[in-house]
Amino acid sequence: MSKRREARLRAAALAVAVLSGAFELIAVVFGLLNIDVAASLGTTAFHPNYTTTLIVMLVGLLIAWRHPAHLVAWVFLATGLSAEILSAFWSYGFYGTVTAPGRLPGAGVLSWVASWGFVFPASGFFFALLLFPNGRLIGRRWWFVVWLIVAGMCLIAAAYALGRESQNVFLHGPLLAAQDLEGLVRVGGVLLSAGLVGAGASLIVRYRRARTEERLQLKWVVYAGCAALVMVLVSVFLFTQPQPLRSLFQPFTLAPLLIPIAAAIAILRYRLYDIDLVIERTLVYGAVSATLAATYIAAVVLLQALLRPVTGGSEVAIALSTLLVVALFQPIRRRAQDAVDRRFYRARYDAARTIDAFSARLRGDVELDSVRADLIAVIHETIHPAHASVWLRRPR
Repeated sequence: MSKRREARLRAAALAVAVLSGAFELIAVVFGLLNIDVAASLGTTAFHPNYTTTLIVMLVGLLIAWRHPAHLVAWVFLATGLSAEILSAFWSYGFYGTVTAPGRLPGAGVLSWVASWGFVFPASGFFFALLLFPNGRLIGRRWWFVVWLIVAGMCLIAAAYALGRESQNVFLHGPLLAAQDLEGLVRVGGVLLSAGLVGAGASLIVRYRRARTEERLQLKWVVYAGCAALVMVLVSVFLFTQPQPLRSLFQPFTLAPLLIPIAAAIAILRYRLYDIDLVIERTLVYGAVSATLAATYIAAVVLLQALLRPVTGGSEVAIALSTLLVVALFQPIRRRAQDAVDRRFYRARYDAARTIDAFSARLRGDVELDSVRADLIAVIHETIHPAHASVWLRRPR
């Protein structure tokens, strides 16, 4: 690619970022104007689905600045821009139809567009997964997955556009019956689900064909996707709980942002080789946290039952349970580390065991030839070199 074209693409990416920021500013201004009315109606003055997508757009800009022609960067830029546009439409429409009816032109139309347009930026991650990490599809056959996603998006958007009477100001009521709209949503959901499965399958196919560096890139995104899934499940659980636990679910709604951030790390190759360490630490400390939490709860319940006749309270049981958990931390962490290494990092686990055994033999071995033979055997077993030899300097 010529430097002139790279400069043009960078300028275009920067223009998209500036335009997204302008629409975000519009959304914030009208959102502030809508605060009082929205509070009286029990709703929010800011669109809940699109304000965080500014981060997605910034991630796309960062990738595009280093790799101007990378399609994943432009998918993120398009996702962020469309989301910010719809956010501005929603705040503008709310002001022109609820806060100050009739004062703004086209407020009803923009409110209607915002009611169904959310489907398109919400599906942007599907395309990013299909194109990750090199910005190209695996082959022509995978265009079928792209069309599945596009068809699902269009069907769901059509159902919301033609059937939401409360926000369908432009068309003055639904044009299709309720059962037809439910059918469109179901069919669109099935197609989008099939597209998501296809995108996941493309990552699996890429991983099986990839070499070391590309496999590390794919590990970053898969790790972020698994972490995002866990956070979404936690947010759903917290949302069903009473206050104050319900108020804690808000930070977990940022879980989808982990995917573009991980994609940026992988594409830009920033600390790319740290993913194995991150995965290992997550597995180890996740297992340790779950074990300690279960131990703490069981200890509190058991000690309260045993000590209630003596102490009459729960403070002693809580204190003893805390001390027990602190004492068990290191033993449980070591056992979890061994279990993770043995299950997921078998080669490193076997190498460490071999070196430990060699160190134990070395303490009592005084024959130089025996030590040399053992050392070469350990090197062959752990490192697997093409050739290994030991040179010993003879004493004068």
